[in-house]
Amino acid sequence: MNKVLGFIGAGNMGSSIIRGIKESGSKILIYEKYRDKAKSIIDKNTFLADSVEEVITKCDIVFLCVKPDAMEEVLDSILDLKEISNKPLYITIAAGKLINFYENKIKEGRFIRVMPNMPASIKKGMSSICKGNYVSKEELDEAVDLLDFVGKTIVVQNESDMNITTAVAGSGPAFVFMFIKALEDIAIKYNISRDDARIMACQMVLGSAEYALNQKDSLEDLIKSICSPNGTTIEGVNVLNSENFELIVQKAVLAAKNRSAQMSKDEKSCTNVEIYTDGACINNPGPGGYAAILIHNGIEKEITGYKEEATNNEMELMAAVQGLMQLNKSCEVKLYSDSAYLINAFNQKWIDSWKNNGWTRGRNEEIKNLQLWKLLYEMNIKHSITWIKVKGHSDNEYNNRCDKLANKAIKENKI
Repeated sequence: MNKVLGFIGAGNMGSSIIRGIKESGSKILIYEKYRDKAKSIIDKNTFLADSVEEVITKCDIVFLCVKPDAMEEVLDSILDLKEISNKPLYITIAAGKLINFYENKIKEGRFIRVMPNMPASIKKGMSSICKGNYVSKEELDEAVDLLDFVGKTIVVQNESDMNITTAVAGSGPAFVFMFIKALEDIAIKYNISRDDARIMACQMVLGSAEYALNQKDSLEDLIKSICSPNGTTIEGVNVLNSENFELIVQKAVLAAKNRSAQMSKDEKSCTNVEIYTDGACINNPGPGGYAAILIHNGIEKEITGYKEEATNNEMELMAAVQGLMQLNKSCEVKLYSDSAYLINAFNQKWIDSWKNNGWTRGRNEEIKNLQLWKLLYEMNIKHSITWIKVKGHSDNEYNNRCDKLANKAIKENKI
């Protein structure tokens, strides 16, 4: 790449990216307010600039690597350079700043938003990247090529999805460090030296991750491949399942995701929705119908459907699934149903036990309507859902409407 690269800010993450991108052979110009911080990364192709103006004037691509609370000041200083004809591509790594924040400040500015993570400092990073309205496909590809010098990069089409990539890849290293610490601590407790415990735990995680990346098998199959019947691993896995290990991790990720959305003040990423659902079936099994009513900001949306051969439980589940499938982004949901089976499955955590037991219950008893339950399990992770039981055929206006709509769907479709 023959383009000149600029950096405004050379803190921990900025300097990590600089060190990796040096391998591109590009000329790099750095403006760092505290110049001593950047001296260690200066070489024959990497120079210190005296001002923001020098970086903007001389560079084709400029990385904005200042803290979020300093970003507006940087953009204002760029706006003050009205006489400069050069219009670089900007790549920002500031957390919590949406692309429209930049585009509203610098009209028709070409901005790319990146969320790198800590391992970028050793060229093992995982970055997610999203382009603004005025960035071309070629410019996006250039940015990906540069970030690949510090690890792997994925392109995110919808900016709101940066919240989940931030939670998984950005916050994830801290969760992994907690897992490593737990392994290290228990090894030390049972007479392994601290140095050996650290090497053992870290190398295990490193090797397992590399192995998983190089296998075509699902992670579930990889887990099973290590779990010999009556062996040591299955005993530990059973404990993790009984303590809902996967659910705990998912809740941690969701908490980080929601905080990311809050920081971005991205109201569209988290919306409050009420969903009323009901299902009906003639003869059970027989012709079935379902209905859902979604309410958001006083606006209502009705969903109905029909199945020629169904059960009442199936239609209750289908109503909830179809209602939740209308939500394109993560939402705060209050879901109402008169099905005690559906509501208790989540409130009493039956569904977690089913999943941990290989999607069976009791003594390997088959779970009916399994695919619907799996969909609901996934949606319960995606959204923050409060499951609320209502009394059927009572004075609840919306539940009664759902009941009528479900039965209407049967009458209109039944042959």
